[in-house]
Amino acid sequence: MTISHYPNLGAAMQGVCQTWCQTHGYSDPFCRDGEWWAFPPQGVMPVRIKTVMGHTLPYVVQIERVTLQLFPDGSLATVADT
Repeated sequence: MTISHYPNLGAAMQGVCQTWCQTHGYSDPFCRDGEWWAFPPQGVMPVRIKTVMGHTLPYVVQIERVTLQLFPDGSLATVADT
């Protein structure tokens, strides 16, 4: 398991979203009103990541000395989610 290191929570959320988008062919992720959006493969209208991420496992990230799990939409994973 690879743990990505980030300077703050915002950078971690952006990094996880960007990684998920690259893996699934989505492009140009952006955050609007606290929701992450991206353009689907060959799509012209962005979609909310939350609505298309399915049952994606959370990504493990480290922010300074804190390790946590984030989903591509920026939400925190709980014990029940893993």
